[in-house]
Amino acid sequence: MVGSEQVGDTSKTVRWPSARITHIGLNVSDLARSIAFYTQALGMKVMKSAEGRFATISFGYQHHDIALIPAARDSSPGAPMAVGMNHFAIEVRDYEDFVRHYGRLTDAGVAVERVIDHRTGMGIYFKDPDGNSVEVWCENLPSMPEAIRFGTTMSEEFEENHIGYPVDRDQLYHDYRTMMAGRHIGSGRGGDILE
Repeated sequence: MVGSEQVGDTSKTVRWPSARITHIGLNVSDLARSIAFYTQALGMKVMKSAEGRFATISFGYQHHDIALIPAARDSSPGAPMAVGMNHFAIEVRDYEDFVRHYGRLTDAGVAVERVIDHRTGMGIYFKDPDGNSVEVWCENLPSMPEAIRFGTTMSEEFEENHIGYPVDRDQLYHDYRTMMAGRHIGSGRGGDILE
């Protein structure tokens, strides 16, 4: 939530950020064991699961707090898909912030690995200078209760493709340039760009 709040003496104003850490993805050696741990030891709920390929779990306030992803069977530490952090996600306020982050990353020469529409939200994936995987996340649905309902429903389409669909990077960059020129863009999820 963006805003400000008076703290202590009224001469200090704290600005709430336009972004926050929202979830983490973990590569795990035993998906069933990890699900049991987080649900039994921490009281989390399985929100969605696809035949041993992944599970999303939550404390119930959002569609997922942790994405559990099976690690590669023969991976050594530091190898792709080794046990450990898969990525952490930074949630931005809206599509315009999402576009702004994409443009800034691109202009800074950061190698964006992929941009995916995960249905509940969109993610921009890239690595920090130490090789940690980072996702900039934007919710697609208008409210968290709606996202939770969607996030717990398994469909045949989701079962077949639980990751999501690539986002048109050229359109994202076009939207960014449109914004930087001071023109309004729409939600971006249906081509309603206004120039």
